[in-house]
Amino acid sequence: MDFKSLHCFAELVRLQSFSAAASALNLTQPTVSKTIQALEEELGVPLLVKENGRKKRQVATTPIGEEVYHHALDLLHERDLLLARIDGYRHIKSGTLRLGLALLGSDLLSNALFRFRRQWPGIELTFLEQGSLAIEQSLRNNELDAGQLLAPVHEDFDSIPLCDYPLVVLMPRAQARHAALSLKSLQHEPFILFGSGFSLNETIQTACRSQGFTPNVVCRTGQWDLLADMVAHHMGIALLPEYYARKINPDTFAAVPLTEPEIRWQLTMAWKKHQRPTPALRAWLDIVREEFGKRG
Repeated sequence: MDFKSLHCFAELVRLQSFSAAASALNLTQPTVSKTIQALEEELGVPLLVKENGRKKRQVATTPIGEEVYHHALDLLHERDLLLARIDGYRHIKSGTLRLGLALLGSDLLSNALFRFRRQWPGIELTFLEQGSLAIEQSLRNNELDAGQLLAPVHEDFDSIPLCDYPLVVLMPRAQARHAALSLKSLQHEPFILFGSGFSLNETIQTACRSQGFTPNVVCRTGQWDLLADMVAHHMGIALLPEYYARKINPDTFAAVPLTEPEIRWQLTMAWKKHQRPTPALRAWLDIVREEFGKRG
């Protein structure tokens, strides 16, 4: 039993004529008759009523034929819905794109997101807004199509570079006495770090250990503007990407270059390497390449 046979039977019952069904299906009348006969033989039940003593069948369904007819309509409808869904998927008319947006760096993607929405309005965008550690785990669990990760990314992922900024030492303007600061010179300072899900924390702490000390962490937050407020209230110093340091009031804060070692904030758009991307994901990655290729 296949969809062509069911479609032929359904059209015959709907039009109540072998000749009309043949014309609608662009078939010959004998082909329609043979298709119905083959379907009856396959199912092992008569679908159409036969006139007494004649081989010719009326276009009237038997009781089981009536049931088959209604089930055929349901199956054909579900087939059409599935084909429409597949067509929408292939031509990016419908579906969902699941993105992991880092709490630090999501605003880098604003223009790319606006472009994607304008170009593919039928695609629903859903976001997981977390630190990059949680985003990486969700990518591994196939809960996301792509997400922002801090470079270097694991070999399990492909990625597109989004930005590359140095970290600077954020402190109140009144405290700034040097044109640049080494990381070791900050060993006795209270540190304000990012939330526990941020890969950048490990980058900072590893750099501190390489300089022979463990930072004295007094607070953690996932919001860079709250972090800046804490620095303004003399709770501690923070290492902030220069990208965000440019957004704060220079009359209140000093963003002092960090040296020995320099620490860089390199954010990427990443996706699983060995998983075939959906059409929506391919379209998204094309836009990201266009947007961030221009900056490179």
